[in-house]
Amino acid sequence: PCQIFVSLALCLAVALGAPVDEHVATSTHQPPVAILESTHEKHEDGSYNFSYLSEDGTHRREEAVVRNQGTEDEYLEITGSYSYFDATGKEVTVTYKADDHGFVPEGGPILPQISVAAKQVSEQVSQPDQDYEKPP
Repeated sequence: PCQIFVSLALCLAVALGAPVDEHVATSTHQPPVAILESTHEKHEDGSYNFSYLSEDGTHRREEAVVRNQGTEDEYLEITGSYSYFDATGKEVTVTYKADDHGFVPEGGPILPQISVAAKQVSEQVSQPDQDYEKPP
C-alpha cells in the first residue's frame, strides 16, 4: 500500500509541477523532442535508477533504494529531480524524496509552504495503526 501511495504521489507531483502552455498543449504541429541520453537499471531487490536528457534540455533522474529489506517494514526510498526550461527560457528544477513517510518536493513551481509542510509531515514519527492488517 505504501509503495502505491508513493507512486501515486510522485505521478501527481510531476503532473502538477509541469508547466502548462496553452499554445503548446493545443497545438498538434509540435515536432517530437529527441532523447539524447537515457539510462535505466532495475535490480532483483526492487531498487532502480534511471535518467534521461532530451534535446530541448529537459532532464530527469531518479534512484530508488530498498530499505528494511526482507522485513514487514520494507519500502523504497526514492530521490530524484527533473528540470525543464520555462516560457522565458529560465531553467526550472524540482527535487524530490519519497519514502515510507511521504513525498517531499522542493524547488521550481512548488510553493515553499508546500515543501515545508511536506517535510514536517515526513519527519513525524508515525504510530502504527493497530487495526490495520497488512495484506499477504
